Amino acid sequence: MNKLLIYILLAFFSVVSYSQIAKKIQFIGGARSLVSHSNLLSDGDTVTSPRSTGGYAFLDLGIKINPNEKTEILGMFRINNAFGGFWGGGVSFDVRQLYVRGVACDVIRYQLGNIDYKLTPYTFFNHNPDFLTNSMGIQGIKEGIVDYETFYKNNSWRQQGASVNFALNFPKVIKEIDFNGFISRLNPTDFNNVLERLYGGGNMIIKQGKNTSLGINHVSVFDLPGTAVDSNIYSNNVSTVTYDFNFEKKNIVFGLDGESGISSLSQSLFEDERLEDYFVHARAYMEFKKQNFKVSVGFMDNGADFRSFGAQSKRVNFNQENSFYNRYTNEQIIRPISVYDLYNDPTLSQEGITVGVMDVNPIINNALPYGIATFNRRGLYLSTNHRSKKDIITSSAKLYSLSEIRGQGTTNLKRFTLVNINSQLNANKLWGLKKEFNFQVGISYQKSNRKGEFAFETVDLQSTQISFGVEKEIAEQLYLMGNFFLLDSKGNEQIPVRNEDDQIINYEEFNINGREFNVAAGLRFNFSEEVFLAAFYELNNNQFVNNSNYTFSQTSVVYVLKF
Repeated sequence: MNKLLIYILLAFFSVVSYSQIAKKIQFIGGARSLVSHSNLLSDGDTVTSPRSTGGYAFLDLGIKINPNEKTEILGMFRINNAFGGFWGGGVSFDVRQLYVRGVACDVIRYQLGNIDYKLTPYTFFNHNPDFLTNSMGIQGIKEGIVDYETFYKNNSWRQQGASVNFALNFPKVIKEIDFNGFISRLNPTDFNNVLERLYGGGNMIIKQGKNTSLGINHVSVFDLPGTAVDSNIYSNNVSTVTYDFNFEKKNIVFGLDGESGISSLSQSLFEDERLEDYFVHARAYMEFKKQNFKVSVGFMDNGADFRSFGAQSKRVNFNQENSFYNRYTNEQIIRPISVYDLYNDPTLSQEGITVGVMDVNPIINNALPYGIATFNRRGLYLSTNHRSKKDIITSSAKLYSLSEIRGQGTTNLKRFTLVNINSQLNANKLWGLKKEFNFQVGISYQKSNRKGEFAFETVDLQSTQISFGVEKEIAEQLYLMGNFFLLDSKGNEQIPVRNEDDQIINYEEFNINGREFNVAAGLRFNFSEEVFLAAFYELNNNQFVNNSNYTFSQTSVVYVLKF
């Protein structure tokens, strides 16, 4: 009897201990498996292997521990297996995410390790100027994979460092003041010629009720003296002021917001090459709450020497090679990065900011290649957003009319026009259908032109992007998907050639007359909101490379799980 009582007590305490541990430990993560078969067709190409089959399977397993109610620790590792490995061959183990965060003294929130961070559109912000049209269906699946692999979420950049934030509340005049700060490491020293380079900053946001806010922001890229033999200290400083003033009358919100500031870029051994400039960005807006409609008019004046690499870093550096059919033709020329590659190859995208002016692709976005923080731009824009009742139709439109502030290679200025229209229709709500039926349409048009007395001054480049997507639920949780994408561009441009210090040393003539289109169709079955299996076929044709056009088809099966 005594032994039985002891066993019961031990079992009871074991259950209690397990329940307490279970409350402190959570398992999160995801898994994905993808296999694809591709076929490249290039006229007269007898060198490149046309067929390619590959794939992978991985598991991201994260352990979230809460040792107390004010502290959270997350460690996530990835087990990845490239298809084709044998008895463990091709298997890799990586740490994908690691951080500690919590609240100190019931006031200060902190995070150490991996941080996903952003501040303002001109200081530290992950713009996405290369995807001008929205995605759904197959394109949406592929874009989601890229975002997951590169940690793109809500325009934040993944950094390794630390962040803190806290707020002060006041009884009168000022409602609240928020303080935010971060520090991250861009590159470590090699104790020889490479200095330790850090990136840090923060802001203070003053809120006076829900209708008025004022922010003071500062970020800086800087080297630590003495961490290497090199004594050339690099720095990029940006200081800005943000504001938002609005009031509401009869369900209509009137507002004025914007951001203005200055920047400096210098190297201690070359002070005569120091760059300093300013920018001004202001926007007036009206929001009709009952109609779910918002319209705004903005003005931007971004100086020619304005540099803010935390806001001007691109997700893709176009001066790199594809990992997918990177060379083709009998001459084995490098295949340029296409729009298809932006969706298809996550390895092209970077996870952090780049110090320096990155290369761009003018046929994809020549008006604002670095987002609204693009330097050497001045002009006006108009934007609208609308969401109908019951979310039957959602749409947005933007029109930019811009010009250079300082000419490049000439005193004449380029002028830019950019139009973006995106719309989604929930046809099942419109027609009263029981199963989902969604359409997506996106159109982007841009024109760059410059007139001049000489041939090298003349610029005339036009590009049009059209995307279409459809999702039709044909059975319970089974969806038929279809997508079409077209990029058409023709004309000429003068591309600046920069040295390692980002100084323009020459210009290259850029001529283009071609198109790229992609057609895709497939099926997706949703096991739940976070788990699905999809199979699809794509046909892509690229006519942008002179005398080296190509077509490839790809069949893919992908399984995605999040938990």
